[in-house]
Amino acid sequence: MKRKEFLRLASIGTGIATLSPALLACSPEGKNSIILPEDAFSRPLAFPEEIRATDFELVAETARRTLAGDTASDVYTLNGSLPSPTIRVKRGETLAIDYQNRINQESIIHWHGLIVPPDMDGHPKDAVQPGQTYNYRFDINQRAGTYWYHPHPDKLTGPQVYHGLGGFFIIEDEQEQSFNLPSGDYELPLIVQDKRINDRGQMTYSLNRMDRMMGFFGNSLLVNGMQAPYHEVSNRFYRLRLLNGSNARILDFSFSDNSSFYVIGSDGGLLDQPHEIPSVTLAPAERADLLVDFSSYNVGEKIRMTAEPRNGMGGMMDGMMNGDGGGMMDGRGMMRGSENRRGMREMMGRNRRNSPNDEAFLEFRITKEEEDSFRLPQALTELSFPNEADADRTRRIDLTMEMMQGPAIDGKFFEMLRVDQKVQQGALEVWEFNNRTMMPMPHPMHLHATQFKVLDRSGGSLAPHERGWKDTVRVDAGETVRVLTKFDAEKGLYVFHCHNLEHEDNGMMANFELV
Repeated sequence: MKRKEFLRLASIGTGIATLSPALLACSPEGKNSIILPEDAFSRPLAFPEEIRATDFELVAETARRTLAGDTASDVYTLNGSLPSPTIRVKRGETLAIDYQNRINQESIIHWHGLIVPPDMDGHPKDAVQPGQTYNYRFDINQRAGTYWYHPHPDKLTGPQVYHGLGGFFIIEDEQEQSFNLPSGDYELPLIVQDKRINDRGQMTYSLNRMDRMMGFFGNSLLVNGMQAPYHEVSNRFYRLRLLNGSNARILDFSFSDNSSFYVIGSDGGLLDQPHEIPSVTLAPAERADLLVDFSSYNVGEKIRMTAEPRNGMGGMMDGMMNGDGGGMMDGRGMMRGSENRRGMREMMGRNRRNSPNDEAFLEFRITKEEEDSFRLPQALTELSFPNEADADRTRRIDLTMEMMQGPAIDGKFFEMLRVDQKVQQGALEVWEFNNRTMMPMPHPMHLHATQFKVLDRSGGSLAPHERGWKDTVRVDAGETVRVLTKFDAEKGLYVFHCHNLEHEDNGMMANFELV
């Protein structure tokens, strides 16, 4: 190993080692493994209100809501709704949205996955203060898909999303409607998020140094703001629009009986064909469109949807803590004691499923027999990706770990108006995201103002949902992921960043300017 690389890895170990035992004990996944409440699956699933207008207001306010048990939590709502309303529009429409900020922090809305002008994109520089309004005016000129929207102020995105701001933004078009996919009561938008619920049933968000470095992990999974609800279905096909809206937790979605389903869409709309799969792994901000066939179940049967945590902190951390004579931190910040090494490995280790229902978050109850006219299409839509051979250039983006400061992009932390990359408008480029953090720290990288094609990942093959149009891609530790994208948005300043929101708030974000 080269001396420079050795010193860099040593600095990462030092950064972890200097965190106090108390911080390590109460942080990421091991301590906050997913638990089910005693009254699990006793309440029906609810859905946020829908907005189908083209001219409307979004009013952000503070509120109190009961999420678990009988104790209310402090939350943020949009138009009084938790989660935020689902916005449903048609391609070709022009929207006029007035965002009124009535919470106690500056805020701004980013339309995640949409290609809009720079002053409509929700750049942190455009954040408005409490009591102010931001006026959005933009055209919907992209393919049908399951997009979403959420706050994007500098250093405050994590707490605002966590406390409830953010919802689906669904675009429809004639091509997608021609497939007669399940709709209405047979289409289920599901926002899944992990929350940290205390013994009193209150949602909490308070960051320590480990949370800032690794991300904020909860101990409860909520779907549409509810803890372990049930939903009654008929024995027919349903469409599930699935969003991992967590701050940091990567989730592997499946069913408790290991039954398969079909993935038909990704971040940017439909795939070329349905793919039958047993599970789908989504990092924060990733979406997947699923078709689930309940026709093989009898009335009275139940099936649960599960989400297994996949952030995992094994690998390098195990290697760092397997040596002799080190573990427990003494007054000099050194490690000593094999017992603490075992405890830290347990705290950092991947949550492993002990039973199929350990990470269940939603129960489906088959309550009705129904004739289903829907037939699974063999083909969906043509994916007209550009050709990699026509790319104008390749950019290497290094995802780094800065000693005692946390994850960064190319060794730098976000500055509001510093231009980190200049891109020619209309250019076709390959961006290589190279995760150099080495410790098992995945980064879901999100590019504003564009949709891209994932070319390949050095750590393995692409999952079916990664073969469609994307705006967010997971880059695992030690891995390089290459994406191909054409920058057709209007000239101006945009950002790209890690969608682990604690990483983003800590500065793992950079500006690119279209010129």
